[in-house]
Amino acid sequence: MAEIFLVRHGQASFGAEDYDQLSDLGKTQCKRLGQFMSNFAQDALLVAGSLRRHYQSMESFEEGYGGSCEKLPMQLAELDEFDHENVLHVAYPHFKDRAVMVAELAKSDYPRKRFHQFFQESVMRWISGEYDDTYRESWPDFKQRIEQGLNSIRALTRDERNRGRPLIVFTSGGPISTIVRHAMGLDDRATFSLNENLANSGVTRLLSSEDRISVSYINNYSHLQLEPNLISYR
Repeated sequence: MAEIFLVRHGQASFGAEDYDQLSDLGKTQCKRLGQFMSNFAQDALLVAGSLRRHYQSMESFEEGYGGSCEKLPMQLAELDEFDHENVLHVAYPHFKDRAVMVAELAKSDYPRKRFHQFFQESVMRWISGEYDDTYRESWPDFKQRIEQGLNSIRALTRDERNRGRPLIVFTSGGPISTIVRHAMGLDDRATFSLNENLANSGVTRLLSSEDRISVSYINNYSHLQLEPNLISYR
């Protein structure tokens, strides 16, 4: 039975022009995770999606891990996040103008909460199945891509050179919750309810055999709980 650990990237730069960049907090979160996992996941294999925040999370993890681990020379683009901006902009086309969006959010006493409402409504529209042809990547296409990514990481664990070594995968909340959906038979709404509650650098552990994938635990962030100021979700 192979061990696969899915790591949600550390905190990225929410609200900045370039979201795909770890914050200082995000780097610390992943470094702490590396220190934590070095105690029980020795001789680990590391692999990441193709986004910058995935690779930076892996680098910070490696810094904390400090022991014998191996970064696989590949990027698993199948496990990249869905296009947040496209999902938002299809639902709210006027938000393509960032200044318009900022002005709209400024009307609220709680801009982050208001943005979350807009985004949640956008995601519900995306997964409804009624507007699939209006997106760059529809929800069914995203699910199919993530399944392909899951098959890729399971194949890595079956490679003779990798047998018996834990595989640690740095990805995003959407892919993690969608993999859990596949393994546990969740419906679409439950999938995104889970997604909203995944902590930055939180870990989901899978057990993989030739014919089965099962979920051992979801969203473990024990490595942060002694320092609650390090816990974040956005």
